[in-house]
Amino acid sequence: MLTDWAMLQQTQLNDLSGSNIECWRCTEMAFESADETNPVWRHPSVNAIQCAIVDALIDGRWRRFYTLAGDAPAADWGVVVGHAPAELEPVAADSTIYRNFLLSSLPCGAISSIYLDTDSCGMVGRIELQIGNDCVSLAASEVYDNGTGGFRIADYDESILVQLNNRIPGCG
Repeated sequence: MLTDWAMLQQTQLNDLSGSNIECWRCTEMAFESADETNPVWRHPSVNAIQCAIVDALIDGRWRRFYTLAGDAPAADWGVVVGHAPAELEPVAADSTIYRNFLLSSLPCGAISSIYLDTDSCGMVGRIELQIGNDCVSLAASEVYDNGTGGFRIADYDESILVQLNNRIPGCG
């Protein structure tokens, strides 16, 4: 059942239509693996970048895409948008699984349309932003080691998976 809280999140995301994105940045998170001393950032079985947060400079203000659990008992994790600080918080010096960077391969310009993929409680599992001829997808998902040398993706989870035209940004 759609909750008022989930409906508010959908409205805030849909209200981005027509806005102008000037820049993207993120705090990327390595894929979960048994060996945390040797982080895995890319793997052929995953066609996305995994981030803890994704920020976009939208109409002159930094906005943050992140995940939160829904307020209904059956609700999953969903994509939400809020205000972001002017600067990314520094990654701890002893961290090996996080890194900050600009997502310069993502398109900038006017958001011409928005698509939301939601669950039965109204939580947004994925938002697709159409910018020119490109589609930026931000999904509430997380990458886990599958124990056989590859990785699996869990939907409606705590991280944000970023794709550009259904591929890893920056990979053609």
